[in-house]
This record gives sequence, C-alpha cells and structure tokens, in this order.
Amino acid sequence: MEAQWWVVLAVVVIIVAIIGYRRFLQSRERTEQDRRMNVQTQEQADLPGDQVSQREDRRLAGMTADDRDWEQASLERNRESQQERTRRTEGSEDQR
Repeated sequence: MEAQWWVVLAVVVIIVAIIGYRRFLQSRERTEQDRRMNVQTQEQADLPGDQVSQREDRRLAGMTADDRDWEQASLERNRESQQERTRRTEGSEDQR
C-alpha cells in the first residue's frame, strides 16, 4: 500500500513538472514574440518622421469627422495667418 502512494506521488510530481515546464515555454515564446514585434515595429519606424506619421495616423483614426473638419479649418486659419505675417515682414523689408 505504501508503494502505491509513492507511485501516485511520483505521477503527481511529474504532472506538475510538465505543466510548469509548458507554462515556462509559453511565456518564453510570448516574450520572444513580443521582442520580435518590437524589433519589427522599430525597423518600420527607423526614421523619426515615420514615428511621427504613425503616431499621427493613430491620432487621426481616433477622431470623429467633426474633429477632422475642425482641425482642417484650424490648420487653414493658421496657414493663412502665417502667410499674412510673412507678407507683412516682406513688406516692411521692402520699405527699408
């Protein structure tokens, strides 16, 4: 009878070891996959401009149509005011 308990205990220990080992392999694979994805993302966004455009794409994807319209109008107003300042600056230089 005592030998049976030792066999049951050995089987339980082996099962626990197998489950633990499989979880370890899964977590290691997940870590490797995350690392590969990060490297791939970095390779895709090596240039700072690429990182900015990816961030801009994500930002625009979260906007509603009204938000995009408002931003377009705001950018246009800003562009016009910059052009007006440039014209004033060029005009004052011409008068000198």
